[in-house]
Amino acid sequence: MQQQVDIDYIQELVDNEDFEELNKIYKELDLHPADWAYYLEELSPQDLAKYIELTGPEYGSFIFEFVSFGTKKEILELLSATTLARIVNLLNPDDKADLIEEVDEEMQEYILSLLFQSERQNILRLISYPENSAGSYMTTEYALLRMNDTVETALEQIRLQAPKKENVYYIYVVDSTMHLVGFISLRRLIMAPRRSYIKQIMDKNVIATGVDENIENVAQNMRHYDFLAMPVVDENERLVGLITFDDIYDVIHKEATEDMYLLANLDTDETISSPVHRSVKLRLPWLLLNLLTGLLVAYTVTFFEDSIDQFVALAVMVPVVALLGGNAGNQSLAVVVRALAVGEITLQNHWRVLGKEIFVGFLNGLCMGGVISLIGFLWYQNSWLAMILWISMAANLVIAGLVGSMIPLLLRKLKLDPALGSSIFVTTATDVGGFFIFLSLGTIFLQQLLGS
Repeated sequence: MQQQVDIDYIQELVDNEDFEELNKIYKELDLHPADWAYYLEELSPQDLAKYIELTGPEYGSFIFEFVSFGTKKEILELLSATTLARIVNLLNPDDKADLIEEVDEEMQEYILSLLFQSERQNILRLISYPENSAGSYMTTEYALLRMNDTVETALEQIRLQAPKKENVYYIYVVDSTMHLVGFISLRRLIMAPRRSYIKQIMDKNVIATGVDENIENVAQNMRHYDFLAMPVVDENERLVGLITFDDIYDVIHKEATEDMYLLANLDTDETISSPVHRSVKLRLPWLLLNLLTGLLVAYTVTFFEDSIDQFVALAVMVPVVALLGGNAGNQSLAVVVRALAVGEITLQNHWRVLGKEIFVGFLNGLCMGGVISLIGFLWYQNSWLAMILWISMAANLVIAGLVGSMIPLLLRKLKLDPALGSSIFVTTATDVGGFFIFLSLGTIFLQQLLGS
């Protein structure tokens, strides 16, 4: 995207319906459709729809494919039936299904009515699969061969199939009943003797995923095996679709964004372009929950008002203990959520993870406790305060390690997102724990503190 596009000039050409000059600029700039869409998205949805109408579905489909999903939904209602039908038909089946699934029911019916019956049935089947399942992400445009084909016949078949297929790097082999029996790379097919049979040169050790498999598990398997694509089979081991790497990239991007939002206690439906009233509506519930947990922390302090009145240093130092506990807890939380996301933690090894995070918290607590106790002693010249700070810091960082690793594991066991509100619970636990431990010790040893 090194070249600059004069969007004001583009706007003028759209207003004047100057198709020839628009087409000339596009060819001269020689931009990738994704870059061209990036610039054109500065136009209003009405003008962008007009641009697509002017340039025609064949050119417009490339732009439509790369604009943001929100813009797509707005453009749909502005295009003529002829242009809309052509653009939707040019999309890959999985992209069509994603688009149709996100629009309202009236628009769904309208778009489906523009498709051929066979394509309409295919899309309805794709959107019927559960959300986040392999079936909801797969494409039905894949290259396949029969096991009894010769290489010569197979090459001719691939030559015919390739223009309409999304991926031909790997070609999947089926028997007469569409059961998946093997696969062959395009490279091996090209190099094989022409008179040999596919069943003689195919790789029979084919790894596939079930149509109902969670897409996050599919992503982990594709990463593990370093696959560019993963075949999808039904309960009878019949080939029904293909998940490609670009689909998995979208999953990874979506999950990373979702985890980041949830760790920050934000609703995943919010974007930078969300209206102010919607952002307030989405954030307010999390802030109210945070307020309630904050009141719980404040209530903990009320039990030690007399001790604080007699030894003010307790009020000065207690936030330090709680703050470091919160930070340590969020460190454990981030490590465990990330490990769960990439499949590094299983039900079998979660106890080892808990033990490790608790031990890390204990060692960090000893180190940070030593530092804060030295500061406390130099500040107040009170050895009892230094000792209480050291013990409290070590104990609170143990709590941080325990809670920071346990909450996401518990949420995953309950089949919830591990990042869901985790930071609020971790911060509350370490704040309450830090305040309670430090002020309890301060109360128990109050006379020694006052006598030092």
